[in-house]
Amino acid sequence: MDFIGFIVACIFFSISPGSGAVVSINNVIVNGLKGASFGVLGLQAALIVHLFFIYLGIGMLVSQSPLLYSVIKYLGIAYLAYLGVDKIMNSLKSKDFFIVDEAKKSKQVLMRQGFIVNLTNPKSIIFLTAFLPQFVNEHSQAATQYLLLGSIVVLIDTIVMFLYSLGASSFKSFFSEAQTMRNINFMFGIIFIGIAISIAM
Repeated sequence: MDFIGFIVACIFFSISPGSGAVVSINNVIVNGLKGASFGVLGLQAALIVHLFFIYLGIGMLVSQSPLLYSVIKYLGIAYLAYLGVDKIMNSLKSKDFFIVDEAKKSKQVLMRQGFIVNLTNPKSIIFLTAFLPQFVNEHSQAATQYLLLGSIVVLIDTIVMFLYSLGASSFKSFFSEAQTMRNINFMFGIIFIGIAISIAM
């Protein structure tokens, strides 16, 4: 097994900007680093579910079933679009366009949001379905190998999401102004909708 190649591929998989990174950065801005950490936990819980599905062979089924793939894909699109519209509406609640902050969310809501965003991301499960088996030795215990490889995937993705969060946290003072927050809410709403559209295309 080429561990170096596997780790490098995992890093590039995690570091490529996507809905998980956007959710992590947004959560830091609105809920702080501690609040954002619960969102990261939700993202990783969904990633663990993906890895479990792949171990069971369901990942291959999804990749080979256009209907099942489409169902997961459009559920994810709908949820991202909902998040986008929700943030835009939060930025438009006042007559004075950029005044009111978005309310902070509970840790349960943050975890659930991260979980749904990652769970309904079919590109993640398709990538892992094509990627992980290449590093599994068919002559060795598959369960142990999947557990080891899956743990590495989750660990690297957790580190990357926290790095995204820490980066956003470094600029938290910039986001402390209400006017800036309203602009940021609007911007992230557009980004979420943009990601939904890009997945749909």
